[in-house]
Amino acid sequence: MKSKLFFFIFLIVIGINYKMIAQTPIVSIESKTNDDKSIDLSYTKDKPGTYTISLEFTNVENCDISNYKTEVRGYSGNLYRLRPLDKSRGIRYSMRYYTVMGELNPKIDTLFRYTLPFKNGKKVKIYEAGNIGEKYLGQEKALNWKSYVVHSEKPDTICSMRKGIVVQVKNEYDDNSSTNAHYTSMRNSVVVEHADGTFAEYKGFKKNGIFVKLGETIYPQTELGITEKYDLKSYRLDFSVYYLSDIALKENRNQTLKGYKSNYKYLMPNFVTQDGENTIESKKEYITSVNEAIITQEFSRSEKKKYAKEHASAK
Repeated sequence: MKSKLFFFIFLIVIGINYKMIAQTPIVSIESKTNDDKSIDLSYTKDKPGTYTISLEFTNVENCDISNYKTEVRGYSGNLYRLRPLDKSRGIRYSMRYYTVMGELNPKIDTLFRYTLPFKNGKKVKIYEAGNIGEKYLGQEKALNWKSYVVHSEKPDTICSMRKGIVVQVKNEYDDNSSTNAHYTSMRNSVVVEHADGTFAEYKGFKKNGIFVKLGETIYPQTELGITEKYDLKSYRLDFSVYYLSDIALKENRNQTLKGYKSNYKYLMPNFVTQDGENTIESKKEYITSVNEAIITQEFSRSEKKKYAKEHASAK
């Protein structure tokens, strides 16, 4: 017997867009009953990146299981094998599934050196962003909330702060230059997953002005795209670094907007600037500083060889 079961992602949009989405099927689960009465659960998913999957079992007969939680990274693989207590009888059960983007409570590299999300030598004034949910909706502030904002009078090229894989690309909104709203969630964005389980989110791209693709491996200073006008006065980039915390997934399933609690914790990264390595102070100017050591700090051996060859031929 082979049945195909589908479940929908329950994803809280990160940052200051507090919509709950339960529409897009990210992962599908297959169950296969073996000759020895055991049941193999496997998965396929249609997007890159790490997802935590929580399986909940009820009405279980002939098997000792109530729940199971794991992370999946590839596009397909095995999840779990249900084993019968009585090998002469089959297993019966009901099951629910929940997914959320990220590895639960990963080991964060708190000393990692990030580059600012601009080209080398660019001077910018950086502000700390306010938390819209907390300010206008009475929501509890996300754990260690920290997001940064840069305004400019002209469109600018945004660059990656660290090596990673592009796991989300939103490219659907036109500019807001005809309005003067204090806040809008309708902004194009890119989310990049890093090797230590953190994510970087970049918001504020021009529609069709994003240069990277879903699943692409990018590096420090990879050009992500061009900023779009935010309001009547300026172009704006919002950027943040966060990871999936150890909050139980159950707590966030049926929340109201006011009672919303984020699954994510935010970081204050160490940024390399012309003044050295610093955490960001709001309303202060910084100059992006990039060198070979910073760019290649997460490179594989083959990537370092390729980088050295390309730059030797360019001299």
